[in-house]
Amino acid sequence: MPRRDLYRILGVPTRAAPGEIKRAYRRIAFEFHPDVGQRPDPERFREAHEAYEILNDPSQRRSYDIKLGSRRQSLTTEPVRSRAPVTVIDDFLTLRPSIDELLDHIGLNFLRYPRKSGGPYRRLGVEAILEADEARFGCRVPFNLPAFVTCPSCDGEGEWLGICPVCYGQGFVESWRQIVLEIPPGSRDGSRYEVDLGNLGISNLLLDVRVVVP
Repeated sequence: MPRRDLYRILGVPTRAAPGEIKRAYRRIAFEFHPDVGQRPDPERFREAHEAYEILNDPSQRRSYDIKLGSRRQSLTTEPVRSRAPVTVIDDFLTLRPSIDELLDHIGLNFLRYPRKSGGPYRRLGVEAILEADEARFGCRVPFNLPAFVTCPSCDGEGEWLGICPVCYGQGFVESWRQIVLEIPPGSRDGSRYEVDLGNLGISNLLLDVRVVVP
């Protein structure tokens, strides 16, 4: 029985579906396979392969879950650190696309009419600077992203005894929403993770996170 948490090795929750486990393993193999990986790491690949062999087999997985006692517990037996939130825009001196373009692009998901942002889909590259232990054991990195919410003054109508003085008739006001990236154990400097923002109501932007370990 491996000492390490097999779910943590693959970076999936204890209730992960078989397809999610398989996708996580393929992602690790694509990056760390000693022959064809982008960042070959035989030890990391071997560890992930052993975890996958157990979790992919229903009988072995049941036995492992019982011994680990982890069916209704958190992802790891050790507390997973949570970093201070990274606020997109405020935490970056330069941003491409520009701040105005980014806000307009995000606004397309919430506002009633198209704004000047061009293109249906974009990627926003950011860095997550981790300490050595955070990269080794995994951590959570919250990201605050700009969003739009229904104007609390006019309830989205755009009018309040005339033009709403808060949203100026748009029906929405700028706000923030947060999404948390679970950095799996064993992440290396340069590892990249994609974050789908669909749960935040932002369907035309993908967060491309690059891990930096000084």
